[in-house]
Amino acid sequence: MKIIKGATIYTMNEQNEVIENGDVRIKDGTIAEIGENLSTEGATEVIDGTGQVLTPGLIDAHTHVGLWSDANETSHPFTPLMDAVDAIDPHDQSFVDARAGGVTTVQTGAGSANPIGGVWTVVKTTGNTVEDMIIRKRSGLKGATGENAKNRYGQVAGKDPFTRMSIAKWIRDGFTKAQQLLKQGKTDIKSLYEEGHEQAIPFIEVLEGKMPLRIHAHRSDDIVTAIRIAKEFDIDLSIEHCTEGYKVLSYLKDAGYPVTLGPFMGQPGKYESRNMNLENPKILDEANILFAINTDHPVTPIEFLSVCAADAVRHGLDEMTGLRAITIHPAMICGVEDKVGSIEVGKDADFALWSHHPFTTKARILRTIIEGTTVYEEQ
Repeated sequence: MKIIKGATIYTMNEQNEVIENGDVRIKDGTIAEIGENLSTEGATEVIDGTGQVLTPGLIDAHTHVGLWSDANETSHPFTPLMDAVDAIDPHDQSFVDARAGGVTTVQTGAGSANPIGGVWTVVKTTGNTVEDMIIRKRSGLKGATGENAKNRYGQVAGKDPFTRMSIAKWIRDGFTKAQQLLKQGKTDIKSLYEEGHEQAIPFIEVLEGKMPLRIHAHRSDDIVTAIRIAKEFDIDLSIEHCTEGYKVLSYLKDAGYPVTLGPFMGQPGKYESRNMNLENPKILDEANILFAINTDHPVTPIEFLSVCAADAVRHGLDEMTGLRAITIHPAMICGVEDKVGSIEVGKDADFALWSHHPFTTKARILRTIIEGTTVYEEQ
């Protein structure tokens, strides 16, 4: 049993409760008790948090941590069977950097070179094998609208897709085929492989509500296309980046899908994000749209996730919402909020211990804890 004593605790629970001089008791890798003046009797380790700030371990819902060199299978524009777990290197430097930045959980997987790129996964940022790290193995089918697929195939390889119309067709074709198989009662994985329908398997999972479609969309028209397709097939959707979300705010709000926003630091990194508005998080928050802030690592290095949120706060986002956007909100969007994202009894003991409030310029990560074990400590 371990205990953290005397910290200012930002719980990120439903009430956004902040506990001054708070304590957290850890047992078997989970949070056993939260309060003030908890007894240290029987504790094997007491961590002094006096004058420090304790938050949940940070979560990034959109990254390519641990597999960037393998993130895009560009042999074909349609690769739904690519599985992130087969490419993640637990010993990649990006996991070291994540822990140093207080990031304890990431969603990672295929990039945006393909209209359909593969299946994402959610992992903790420490472990010797990927099996040690997995929280949710199949957390979303990654797709992409916009310029990336056009550039990789139409402009570079001289083959389909050349246009946004064709990109949307690739995505629709996958779901249409899966719908036909479902109507025929064909859902057994072994049979689907035997009959040559294996590429429909991830689409069937999305149609059955087992995971969402996660669509890369920067431009407002691409955002609307993603929503249109999701409505056509009655599926769950997460809009990734949503850079011009502010331009189609009412449509986005009425659709009711969550989004991830980012990356933010620096100038727009590509042509289709040229209309980036740093007040986008504030605008979406005022419309009550659920969002998380992402780094899209390595576009912005993973250790700067808190800086990205602080930048959104600097541009008008409510401070507590900024913290939620890198803790409980990405947990919800990734479908792992029952395990991580807030400091509540029964959840995993994942924490970031800070020298100051995370959004101050002086803030440093003093200690990162995953399931009760210190995985980073400032030297």
